[in-house]
Amino acid sequence: MKTKLLAIFVALLLVAVMPTIVSAVPGAIWTTTASCGEDPQNANHYAIGDVIYINGENFDEGNSSWDITGQPGGASCDPNTVVASGVVSVGESGSFCFEAYTVANDDCGEYKATAGNKHDNYRVDEDVPVVPEFGLIAGLTTILGAIAGFFLLRRN
Repeated sequence: MKTKLLAIFVALLLVAVMPTIVSAVPGAIWTTTASCGEDPQNANHYAIGDVIYINGENFDEGNSSWDITGQPGGASCDPNTVVASGVVSVGESGSFCFEAYTVANDDCGEYKATAGNKHDNYRVDEDVPVVPEFGLIAGLTTILGAIAGFFLLRRN
């Protein structure tokens, strides 16, 4: 009889405690390029100079710490190194978005973005060509055109 009562008590205790243990912690994060929002959601490949935004939703209101850390074991050029960190303020909507980091020249491999207890991985691809800004190309073309024009006018 004692064994049955103990078994029933343990079963009731597990039924009462299990939903608390199994329930998921609220919140989700993802990274985007160039701006906040959905498009392109969950961008996971970046080039040197790209800006990484961390987006979150369904978080509890309050402050939440965040960081970006290089992955260990040769997966990153910054193994176990926090390359950016801070605190984000989550409003009553439970959503947030902020400019977290600009990919540095010496970054490569896998990084993990963390906000609260949520994570999202992204990769810095070294093979992605870095396209120079239009201003640099336009400036060089203008200078070369001016030099060519100078020599053509001097020749006449």
